[in-house]
Amino acid sequence: MTVNKFKNAIIPVVEIFNSVSGEGISAGSIATFVRVAGCNLRCSYCDTTYSYDEYNEDNQMMTPDEIVDRVAALGCKDIICTGGEPLELQKPKRYLPLYLASKGFRVRIETNGSCPVYSSEELECFLRGERLPVLYYALDIKCPGSGMSKYNLFEQNLEKLYEGDELKFVVSHRQDIDYAVKIIEKYKDILALNKVIINFSPVFGRIEPRELVEVLKEKHQYFSNYSLQVRLSLQIHKIIWPADTKGV
Repeated sequence: MTVNKFKNAIIPVVEIFNSVSGEGISAGSIATFVRVAGCNLRCSYCDTTYSYDEYNEDNQMMTPDEIVDRVAALGCKDIICTGGEPLELQKPKRYLPLYLASKGFRVRIETNGSCPVYSSEELECFLRGERLPVLYYALDIKCPGSGMSKYNLFEQNLEKLYEGDELKFVVSHRQDIDYAVKIIEKYKDILALNKVIINFSPVFGRIEPRELVEVLKEKHQYFSNYSLQVRLSLQIHKIIWPADTKGV
């Protein structure tokens, strides 16, 4: 899609708000969240099911420039594009993070790992020779406990992640942890070479964080030997507010 075509698109937006980033590399910092509607997966632990339906009458149908104006009014340069799934193919919303980044915002895309991240051809077509803007990925690898692990894109996405990007394994039980470790072992060379941060995140209410701490202690020497950057990532917004609170 070209930028001129995109500017005439209408995007279903669930909510736009400022809050503290709750997890991953940016945890604890203030960011503007742009949550678009529509998701191609149905994870068992999803805490934003209200964003599934892109045709929900409560969605705000906005042009890209209306979204830019709304975000600019909130006064924060750091944006987290989330959903739903912001990178669904064949939908205009896929290019919203790129458009926001081209406007000078620092953008991190939270994506479920089942959709390809931007290819160099896409970037060239959209940016038309303009300099690549500041854009990072927080990419999920779906573990079996999600019920969606068959949709993971591995090589296609992992080879495009670089320093400043992160992987997230959301784990429900020990089987998920073992699955995550196997994936890390398989792709350790490219993850280490590109300095990708790897986050283990416990499903709220299903597994105790201390169990993950024990695993990270157990595997620390292995991770260190291969220069892998592996961390525990808690959802601090669920510590600050009730777990089902929207717009925080």
